Amino acid sequence: MNTLSVTDGPGLGIYCHIPFCLKKCAYCDFSSFSRQSEAVIRDYFAALHKEIRKFIEENKKFALPAVDTIYFGGGTPSAVDVRHIEATLLLLNEVFQVKDDAEITIEINPGTLTADKARRYKKAGINRASVGLQAWQDFLLKILGRVHSQADFKKAMELLKEAGFNNFSVDVMVGLPGQKITDVMETVQAVINYAPTHLSCYSLILESGTPMANWVESGQLDLPDEDEEREMHWAVDGFLKEQGFLHYEISSFCQPGYESRHNVKYWELVPYLGFGLGAHGYFNGQRYGNSNELNEYCQLLKADKSPAIFEPAMTPEEQMREWMFLGLRKLRGIREDDFCARFGESYFVPFGDVIQSLITARLLVWDGTVLKLTSRGQDFGNQVFMAFV
Repeated sequence: MNTLSVTDGPGLGIYCHIPFCLKKCAYCDFSSFSRQSEAVIRDYFAALHKEIRKFIEENKKFALPAVDTIYFGGGTPSAVDVRHIEATLLLLNEVFQVKDDAEITIEINPGTLTADKARRYKKAGINRASVGLQAWQDFLLKILGRVHSQADFKKAMELLKEAGFNNFSVDVMVGLPGQKITDVMETVQAVINYAPTHLSCYSLILESGTPMANWVESGQLDLPDEDEEREMHWAVDGFLKEQGFLHYEISSFCQPGYESRHNVKYWELVPYLGFGLGAHGYFNGQRYGNSNELNEYCQLLKADKSPAIFEPAMTPEEQMREWMFLGLRKLRGIREDDFCARFGESYFVPFGDVIQSLITARLLVWDGTVLKLTSRGQDFGNQVFMAFV
């Protein structure tokens, strides 16, 4: 076994990108590809495994923390032959020290899950499923270009429960073309019946060049206005809190104790590794991103070259800024003493004027210990975050 030595401290997170889908959604601009041959998929996983082994070989001098989160994202990880996921997870366990209680998540499109996949995911050690519903109504799923229906979602949830999964997240979206607040509430009310431990509620973001962005720009589709979208957000917030959920990050709700441990790493500026096409990581004080061209990614690894492009190491000031704008996504806020422990001074020293202006604008509130978003700050989160950039 070629395992890196382990240090104490925050656990290490690992993200593996699986860029294959049955069909690319109309709003998606991620690094993903539809209807690829098994030969292409097999070559990709060979490259992914080589990247993982190459990282281990090139970083033997570092003593890494034990891995406590693994996340298979996409694309649609559940669209590929389950053997590829099993082999990748086996490799990660071979070359890293993975904690017994690690949170291991796989993203699932309801239209791609089978009973065999669900059972084998569970047997391989995956203990958390992130199910991409997006909307309960079939007419909205068609607009989004999803390959699944409401009936597929119902079946997928049955399969997960039969396989022994009891920790799963469901993704829903607001601000969709033609969507009304009654559609949103019907969606979250239906989802709650399946007893999820986590729910992500994202606003639609139109990315330039995607089919949906083109349809909206040409007038073929109309979006809810900002006031309607905010009403949707707060209706979901109120309903889920009544159901015992915690609203712990702008787009994330969970039952107590079921925060996405992996996603929290992104907001707390701790090291995590990204493997696969277009994956990003933060390691040894540097951010990096892999090539997002499929052929280039595979060819680089065939030639024993790294697909990663590293940014310059962050300065202390840059780390402070990232700590603020990422940490403020968490609705519990940022404790002043945590900032002091990390950087040796209060966040009022470098950012006092910025913080005061955001407090005056009723976007942030300070209680003497913690700085956090107000309700208004949630509505205008980007304004808050960009103030620190």
